[in-house]
Amino acid sequence: MSIKILVVDDASFTRDLIRRTLRKEFPAAILEEAVNGRKAQQLLSKSQFDMVLCDWEMPEMTGVELLQWCREQPEYKKENIPFVMITSRGDKDHVVEAVKSGVTDYLGKPFSSEQLVNKVMSAAKKHNMQSKLTSQKPRSASPAGGVASASLDVLMGGKSSRKVEATKFINPDAPVPTVKDVKIPTMVRFEGKQFRCMVIQFSKQDATMLIKSDDVIPQVLGQSVLDLEFEGKVNRLNYYVQSVATTEKKHDSTFLTVGLGLIDQDAEKEVFISKLFDSL
Repeated sequence: MSIKILVVDDASFTRDLIRRTLRKEFPAAILEEAVNGRKAQQLLSKSQFDMVLCDWEMPEMTGVELLQWCREQPEYKKENIPFVMITSRGDKDHVVEAVKSGVTDYLGKPFSSEQLVNKVMSAAKKHNMQSKLTSQKPRSASPAGGVASASLDVLMGGKSSRKVEATKFINPDAPVPTVKDVKIPTMVRFEGKQFRCMVIQFSKQDATMLIKSDDVIPQVLGQSVLDLEFEGKVNRLNYYVQSVATTEKKHDSTFLTVGLGLIDQDAEKEVFISKLFDSL
């Protein structure tokens, strides 16, 4: 029997990132989503879940309010199901409040895919559910090669930030490059503001760029829109910010290196990205 996990977060792309990571690592898991605590409460009342991954700050009903409600229900007592709070609020008062309410574990924002997977596995082990995560056969995979079937290696930083040297020579024994070093001048938008940028690394799931910003610093896990052109057609692609670093060894540097992870799962955009990548 597959494990059934409820993901609760009011940010749609955060839910999407969590879903992609868990589907990659635990392909047999059944995942459902709720945009806030109230919607989650309705789903939990209608169907039995094995685990809850929940944001703290949400409209209508917060994560800790949902946690308190869960622990009042016979089927969702602390000994019955794990409840993992995903939050940037790590101060002592909030930790104490969540512990008293019956939280199983914490996952701090921002987080990597490895951290997410480890927390889910740890929570499952505490309730002897690890076999539900690991022993089931994977679901049918999407056709290989598309962005939808490709997994996100990280939520923030991690594996995709490593540099892979691209090669211009065809060698049947050489590994196919997954990341290419490029120089693509274009435009990117963060928080509604547009910047000129230079894409310096590109793959079918990630992009790394250089920007100059005097006032707006992209936020990790924030959304961005990147313009990319191929064969005279410009596509606006939706990404999330994986990492931000200064390019100079000083705190007030205005030149930033920004790593992006793809959000779009549109078939036409998959084809566009694939053709663009192959042409580089």
